[in-house]
Amino acid sequence: MWATWISRVFHPLLMPLVTLIMVFALDPYLQALPEVFMYMAVVVLVNTLAPAVSIFVLHKRGYLSDLDIRIRKERTLPFIIVLAYFIMTYALLVLRPALYIPLVYLDMWMGLMASIGLALIITRWFKISMHMLAQGGVLGIAMAVQAMQTVPTWTLNGILVFIAGWVGFARIHLNVHRHIEVYIGYLLGFVVCFCAMVFGLGA
Repeated sequence: MWATWISRVFHPLLMPLVTLIMVFALDPYLQALPEVFMYMAVVVLVNTLAPAVSIFVLHKRGYLSDLDIRIRKERTLPFIIVLAYFIMTYALLVLRPALYIPLVYLDMWMGLMASIGLALIITRWFKISMHMLAQGGVLGIAMAVQAMQTVPTWTLNGILVFIAGWVGFARIHLNVHRHIEVYIGYLLGFVVCFCAMVFGLGA
C-alpha cells in the first residue's frame, strides 16, 4: 500500500540523518568541514539504528501492539527511549567531542530533543503525530538556516511541504492519526526546531 510505503520511507527516526545532510548542503561553512559532517553522520546513524532496534524489541516482547504504536498509552516508553538516545548523543557532542562541532549542528540537535520532549508530555493526553513532528522539524531547520544566511531556497521549501503533505495524508489514510493530530505535530516540530536554530539554543 502506498501509504505504508510513504510512512516507512519518511519514518521519524530517519529524518535526523536526512536533516543533517540537508543542513550540510545548505551551509557553505559546514561544507568546508567534511570531516565533522562524516563524524556527525556516523553519530546520527547510530542514534537512528539504536532506538529503532529498541522499539522493535519492545514490539516483539509484546509491549507494543504494532510498530505504528497506534495506542496512545503505549507511546510513552518509546518516546522516552528515543529521547534518552538523543540526550546521550547531545552529551557526547558537547562534553567529549572528538572534533569541534559547529553550533548549527548543536542547535539542530537541541531542536530535535526539545520537540521530542514536548511531544512526550503532550502524548499523555493527545496522540500527536511523530511522523509530522519530524517533517515539521525538517522544514523548520531548513528555513532557519536560510533565514540566518538570508538566502531563501523556495524550491526546497516547496518540496519539503509537498512531502509533508503526503506523509500527513498517509498517516490519516492508515487511520493512525486524525487531522488535528497531524496538524499539531507538524506545527510543533516546525516552531520548536526553527526557534532552536534561530536563537542558538544548542550552546
